[in-house]
Amino acid sequence: MAFMTSLQLSGLGRHQAANIRPFSSSQKPVRGTCVKHACACSASEAPRALDRRETLLSIAAVATALNVNQVEAEGETKTLFGKASPPTSYGGYGGNAQEGAKYTFEYPASWKNDVVNKTEKGMQGIDSRVINPKIGKTQGAFVVTFGRAGEDKKFNKLGDVEATLQGFAGADYDLQDALVGATDKKNSQHEKDGELFYDYEVTGADLHYLASITLKSGKVFALFVKSPTKNYAVDRDKLKAIVDSFTIL
Repeated sequence: MAFMTSLQLSGLGRHQAANIRPFSSSQKPVRGTCVKHACACSASEAPRALDRRETLLSIAAVATALNVNQVEAEGETKTLFGKASPPTSYGGYGGNAQEGAKYTFEYPASWKNDVVNKTEKGMQGIDSRVINPKIGKTQGAFVVTFGRAGEDKKFNKLGDVEATLQGFAGADYDLQDALVGATDKKNSQHEKDGELFYDYEVTGADLHYLASITLKSGKVFALFVKSPTKNYAVDRDKLKAIVDSFTIL
């Protein structure tokens, strides 16, 4: 009654007063409805969050598997079989056939066989070559073979680093530059299957060379492994493994 009296005193008519009602309990669920919608939204987003989490976990698992496979692949090797054939037989297949092979060496499985053409064989004596496709021809391995070794004075003193390697400079022109600007040169010997090998190491400003050279049946067999000097420290073990695997059949 006091409520109506105050309305009348404020100048409102009886009819207007009748239309004004205080808030009742029936009007309160508006807020509850919003809460229900919010809960419904959260519930609908929950599966999406789970899907995202599962996707991220799957991606992480795949990445881990790829890294494991990459490490395994880096430790795998392939075998190159070289025939030391005359220049007329070269071009097209790279000189890598097990039947009738005269020498072999192991190289990283990720490296590629680089085909030797007749000119390279005839003029430079290159018999086979493999390269690291990630770096290019500045990191790879190649074998040089020459006949009539006893008639060529440049191969009479294989213990002389400078004289011996100069004899192969025509096979790889970068070798000449490495010899001229070398900061270190080393040589040693080792025996394998009854064959004596002369080993060389040349550290140049731009390229690092490892070599292993031997004579058999009047032929010179020389394996050269080259790498950019900046990469050598990291790749040292796998590069030395190539040289160590060099075998005359």
